[in-house]
Amino acid sequence: MIWHQQRLLLVRQGRPGHPRWMLPGGGVDPGESLTVALARELNEELGCRQVAVAEPCALVESIAPEHHSSGRHLIHVVFRVDVPDATAIQVGDPDSSDAAIQEVRWVDRDGILRLPLHPPIGAYLRGYQPGSDFQYFGELWAP
Repeated sequence: MIWHQQRLLLVRQGRPGHPRWMLPGGGVDPGESLTVALARELNEELGCRQVAVAEPCALVESIAPEHHSSGRHLIHVVFRVDVPDATAIQVGDPDSSDAAIQEVRWVDRDGILRLPLHPPIGAYLRGYQPGSDFQYFGELWAP
């Protein structure tokens, strides 16, 4: 999660008519650590070439129900990330190498709760303060 002036950076992905807002990030490639993968993803999605990945803050498991066709079990590790020049991040329609990103937006704390967030941890993000205790959310599935 990237905070700047009490606003959180979120990206929109999803199918037409079914948007999902989420923290920027992505998958881990073979041989990558979590922090190296996060820095790479932030560069790909947002053009952030310099980031300081701080402590992990939360862990969420997205486990598809048995009857769901995806069979997915995703593990979301939420890190706090410091970006030296957060004002340089382009918001709106992205100029991104990641075609899945449809929009980038700074969202104030109250606005977080008004968006379809995936995974559904809006209340946690809204109340987050640096130094907060690590949170394990367990299984939170959002189709």
